[in-house]
Amino acid sequence: MSNIRVTYSGLISFTISIASVFTGLIFTIIVTRRLTPDEFGTWALIGTLIGYFLISEKIISFWTTRQIARNEDVGKTSIASSLFFSLLSIPVYLLVSYAVSETSNADLDTLLFGVFLIPVHFLSQTLAGINRGFKPQLTGYGLLVFETMKIPGALSFVFFLELGVEGAIISVTLAYVVSIIVQGYLARQKLKAKFKKSVLKRWFKLSWLPGYSHIATPLLKSDIVIYSIISGSVIGVAYFSISMTIALLILHAQMITQALYPKLLAKGGPEYIKENYTLLMYFSIPLFGLAIIFSKPGLFALNPVYEFVYPVVIILAFKTFFLVLRESFGQILRGIETVDIVQNPKFSHLLKSKLFFVPSVRLVQAIIFVAVITTTFLILNNLGATEIEIVTWWAIIVLGLEIPFFIYMLIQVQRNVEFSFPFIKTAKYFGATLAFVLVFFVTSNYLISYEISIYDFLPGVIYQVIICVAVYLGLTYIIDEKTRTIFKGVINEIRSKSSSSNN
Repeated sequence: MSNIRVTYSGLISFTISIASVFTGLIFTIIVTRRLTPDEFGTWALIGTLIGYFLISEKIISFWTTRQIARNEDVGKTSIASSLFFSLLSIPVYLLVSYAVSETSNADLDTLLFGVFLIPVHFLSQTLAGINRGFKPQLTGYGLLVFETMKIPGALSFVFFLELGVEGAIISVTLAYVVSIIVQGYLARQKLKAKFKKSVLKRWFKLSWLPGYSHIATPLLKSDIVIYSIISGSVIGVAYFSISMTIALLILHAQMITQALYPKLLAKGGPEYIKENYTLLMYFSIPLFGLAIIFSKPGLFALNPVYEFVYPVVIILAFKTFFLVLRESFGQILRGIETVDIVQNPKFSHLLKSKLFFVPSVRLVQAIIFVAVITTTFLILNNLGATEIEIVTWWAIIVLGLEIPFFIYMLIQVQRNVEFSFPFIKTAKYFGATLAFVLVFFVTSNYLISYEISIYDFLPGVIYQVIICVAVYLGLTYIIDEKTRTIFKGVINEIRSKSSSSNN
C-alpha cells in the first residue's frame, strides 16, 4: 500500500498553490499593466500554441505518474524522453507560428521568440509527473518556486527594460529553469535508475492511449487561435484571457486532489474518494465566490482598461467551477482503473477501460465545442458584432458546454464507485460563502477605492480578501464538524513537526 497521505498532501499542495497565487499575481500585474491589449493577446496566443505541442510530453508524464506510483523506477527514462520530444517540437512550432502570423495581427518575431518556452515547459511538466507519483505535494513546491522567480524577471525585463512580450518570455523561461533545478533535486531519488529502452519501447507502443487522452486539450484551447484567424485581431483574445486569469483562481482547488490519483493507483480505497471530494468542495466553493465578487476589482488591479469585461469573468467563474469538479471525476475513474498493471495489456481491453472512456468524453465535448464556437465566431463577425459582444457569447458557450458533461461524469462516478455527493456539507459551504459575499457588498465601498495607482488600490483589496476568508473559515468552523477536524489535524501536524525539529 502506498504511504501517500491524501488529506495531508492535498492540504500542503493547496496551501502552496494559494501562496503561489499572490506571487503569480505580482508577475501578472506587471505584465498586464505594461503590455497593450494587442501585446497581451499575442502573449496569450503564444501560450495556446505551446500547449499544442505538450501532447507528446503528456505521453511521457501519463505513464510516468502511474508507474512511479506503483514503485517502478522510470524517472531517468522520462527526463531523457521529454528532452528528445521537446527538441522535435521546436521546428514544428516555428512553422505553425509563421502560419498563424499570416492570418492575424500577431507579431511574427514575437511568436518565434516563444520557442524558448518549449524545452523548459516539457522538462518542468515531466518532473512534476515524477513527483506526483510518489510525493504529490512536491509539485506544489515547484509551482511556488516558478511563480516566485517570475517576479524578478518581470521587474527586470518587462518593467525596467520595457521589452514587452519578449521580456515576459525571458522571465518565464528563467523561472522555469530555476523550477526545473528545484524539482529535479526533489525528485533525485527517482532519477537514480538507468535509462530503460524497454520502458520507452512500451511507452511508444502504448503512446496512442495518452495521446488520445490529451488530444481534446488543444481542441478545447483552439478557440483562441480560431478567434485570431477569423477576426484578424488579438484584442478579443486579450479580453477573454484576462477574464480567465481571474476565473482560473478556482482551478487552484484541484491541488486538493493531487494525492488522490496516485493513492487510488496504489490501491487506495473508496473512503479516500469521499473524504477528498468533500475537502475539494470546501475549498472550491469559496474560491468560486471570491472569483465572482472580485471580478471587477481584480480586473482593475490587472489593468483598468479591462475593468468593463467583469461580466465575462463571472460567466467563466461558473465554467471553471464545474470544470474543477468534472476533472476530479475523471481522476477518480482513471485512478481505479487497473488494466495497465499487466506488462502488455490487450488493445481490446484498453478500449474498454476507463483510460479510454474518460478522454472519449472530453473529445466529444471538444469536437462539439470547436464546431459551435467556430460557427458563432463566423456569424457574429459577419454581423459586425463588437469584440466584447463576441467575447461574452464566447464565455456563455464554454459554460453551456461544461454543465452537461459535469452531470454525465458525476453519474459515471456514482455507477463505478461507492460515492455519494456531499449535498449537506456542500450546502453549508455555499451558505458560508454567501455570508462573506454579503459582507463584501456591505464593506467593499469603505475599503476599496478605485484609484489608478496600484499602490493606493491594492491594499484595500487585500484587506477585503482577508475579511472574506476569515468570515468563511469562522462560520464553517462553527457549523461543520469536518472543518473542526481539519483545523485540529493541521494544528497537531504543526505541533508534531515542531516537536520533532526540537528533538
